Amino acid sequence: MEYIWKSDPIHSNLTFAVPHMIIAEIVGFMKDFDITIRTTQLDFSDAKIVAEIKANSVYTNNEQRDQHLISPDFLDAEKFPSIKFISNGFNKVADRKFQVTGNLTIKGRTLPVILEAEYTGQARDPWGNVKAGFKVKTLIRRTSFGLTWNQLLDNGAWLVGNEIKINFSGEFIRSN
Repeated sequence: MEYIWKSDPIHSNLTFAVPHMIIAEIVGFMKDFDITIRTTQLDFSDAKIVAEIKANSVYTNNEQRDQHLISPDFLDAEKFPSIKFISNGFNKVADRKFQVTGNLTIKGRTLPVILEAEYTGQARDPWGNVKAGFKVKTLIRRTSFGLTWNQLLDNGAWLVGNEIKINFSGEFIRSN
């Protein structure tokens, strides 16, 4: 039997963090995403994951910065409305810990990435839904995906760092 799990947007978050001026980190959210996990095993050992994130759903608590991030300088959300991840491997590395391999597409560029995933368990909510929890993280280089805009500062540092930390924490609802 195949089990289908859909991300629960009310109980999930997808965040990113980027170095700013090498002295701080800007944290943002992707507010609109859909992640589906398909598996025949309740321990997720053969899981296949497809994620789609709306590029224009960036939120950093600053409207001007958010508009810049969805502009052609960065995500170019009008031309590339979706960020996508499709897994091609889900390998157990320890109890409840997995290494997920797959392809990430940002701004029309597709590159392989490795995600570190932690399965946090299953529970039935008060309405009878079966839910599973996961924490996932990865690190990507934004320039590899064509996100190359930057400014050199007086001290020789770049305004925007190249490494982006991506984190997901949340729940999935089993649909069958």
